[in-house]
Amino acid sequence: METLLERMCDVVERHAAHFRQETPIPGLTLYRVNQPLPPAHVLYRPRMVVILRGSKTIAAGDAPFLADSSTFLLVTVDLPVCTQVFLDHESRSHLGFSLDIDRVALAEAMAKMPSAGNAAAKPAGVATSAMTTSLAEPFARLLDLLDTPGDIPFIAPLVMQEVYYRVLRGTVGDTLRQLALSGSHAAQIDRATQWIKANYAAPMAIDALAEATGMSVTSFYRHFKAMTLMTPVQYRTRLRLQEARRLLLADARSVGIAAAMVGYDSQSQFTRDYKRMFGAPPGADVARVAGAV
Repeated sequence: METLLERMCDVVERHAAHFRQETPIPGLTLYRVNQPLPPAHVLYRPRMVVILRGSKTIAAGDAPFLADSSTFLLVTVDLPVCTQVFLDHESRSHLGFSLDIDRVALAEAMAKMPSAGNAAAKPAGVATSAMTTSLAEPFARLLDLLDTPGDIPFIAPLVMQEVYYRVLRGTVGDTLRQLALSGSHAAQIDRATQWIKANYAAPMAIDALAEATGMSVTSFYRHFKAMTLMTPVQYRTRLRLQEARRLLLADARSVGIAAAMVGYDSQSQFTRDYKRMFGAPPGADVARVAGAV
């Protein structure tokens, strides 16, 4: 395993020129952080997150997850999270990568495997599992393709099939399997999160969302919180605040205008929620971030 990790670190160090580096391999993003950074509020889409050096915390709702080179993180729903990366004990660069999950390719891999029956795992939007040699090997081969880009169109899909196979055979296999099953609770909650993402500034009726997913209100609420570790209102609030912060940092809008644009009727409530999430009122937070750049 140590040799595989060193091999993958070498590839990331050579190909990641920036903090966040897109690659020619669809869905593969490299990360290289050379100095400590403050927490970042981002939206995770369904993906696998692999840490090669250093560590990373991911907070969804009030639940913290820790990922390092001994584990990998599986995300199965669009999720607003707070992340923070840490260098290793020698203060060397934090290295890692994320791999977006292609539902079509995942379904193809599942179709080639023996039927597992109905997924038994409870819906989970975030899960961690031990990194094994059998999974690290296809990850390493996928990264190696960055050195031979002409091989990517043919070889990368084949390697991805093995990645899915290995994860499906592992401890979080049922969790990943639910992502591709149209009738699973994960798929039903995914429809709800997609609606909230597209309509975060609009009024939201929980009973209408529950009906759209084919659940009772009680069942919808329970499964939504199990998947996202948040209530639907908390989920929408985090999306609103992330977008408001983006507006304030990028466009220098007034606090009142930003609050109204993301759906707040009360600027004072917006300020309270903003401070709770980002640790400072909007004006102070924007000044702090601007001063750190």
